[in-house]
Amino acid sequence: MSKKIILLLASKNFRDIEYIVPRAFFEQAGFQIHTASTVPVSKGRFGFLVKHDVQIQDIKATNYDGIYLVGGGGSMEYLENENAKNIFTSFLNANKPIGAICMAPRNFLNWGFLKGKNATGWNNDGGFSKMAVEVGAIDGSEKEVVVDGLILTANGPEASEESALEFIQLLK
Repeated sequence: MSKKIILLLASKNFRDIEYIVPRAFFEQAGFQIHTASTVPVSKGRFGFLVKHDVQIQDIKATNYDGIYLVGGGGSMEYLENENAKNIFTSFLNANKPIGAICMAPRNFLNWGFLKGKNATGWNNDGGFSKMAVEVGAIDGSEKEVVVDGLILTANGPEASEESALEFIQLLK
């Protein structure tokens, strides 16, 4: 039976390439992919539409082997979303990997997942570094992809391929 990954997308303004590229790599590696959001259909920054398999409230860590939060400015909609935080916590508690790319790792910072951990994220505005210092994370924002334990963080669109390949390794 193939392993399953759930990709969580923002309702709008997710970064299209940070969804399309990792999904392609995950599928090529033989993983079954499901998508979720707070809405039935998400629209990317450049107009790519994704019809979701499940809604965020229906994600259960017992049904998947890992969860990956797609980046882009829209991913900030989850910053104060307790349901999203609890879902990602349930994956960590089940010893299953979690990943986030671009602006999405800021959610992990805000949720307290990265205290004392190495992490990266989109930092062109200096926001990732500032948040990392505030929560006690080890700022690796100059790196494309950082893996610390079961947590993968990636820097931006240019890290789409590498982040997918590294996440696949976490799932093996």
